[in-house]
Amino acid sequence: MSSYTDFYIGRGEHAEWIGSLHGECYPDNFLAVPPVRLALTTTDENTFRAAVTDALVVWEDEHLGQGYRPDLGWPWPWYSSHNSSWIITFDPEAVAVFVTVGGGVRWHRIDPHGPRFPEGDDPLGPPDISAWLRDPAAPPSVPMPLMREKPAAMPTLGGDVR
Repeated sequence: MSSYTDFYIGRGEHAEWIGSLHGECYPDNFLAVPPVRLALTTTDENTFRAAVTDALVVWEDEHLGQGYRPDLGWPWPWYSSHNSSWIITFDPEAVAVFVTVGGGVRWHRIDPHGPRFPEGDDPLGPPDISAWLRDPAAPPSVPMPLMREKPAAMPTLGGDVR
């Protein structure tokens, strides 16, 4: 099953989107693909940016999916990363890399010396799946920038509007 990952600099509504991956976006692949692993383990913003730029190309070269550069525009039909599988950011204030999931309620700090993702029952995810389906960006989801205009009503599977 395909999944989606968005990369940012900073956290919150003013974070800067710097690229996205689509395809085999799983922690094992992130750690196995050298530029993504470098992005996860760096403590330097410029290295994070360069590693993500490289990852967008290498991801396709490794036949893991597609990479999307910011100059081509936001690639997803949804209005924010709240619907993406993974969100990975370098926070210049904390000088660290953090991850969360779409609809995530907290950030998980990546240890640069032993990078690992949360395991088990996804402690990052939304506690109320029904509420998340109605509005993925509603609290308690972590704040993210809007990349498209937020629709007045969210469509559901089958065409019904919420």
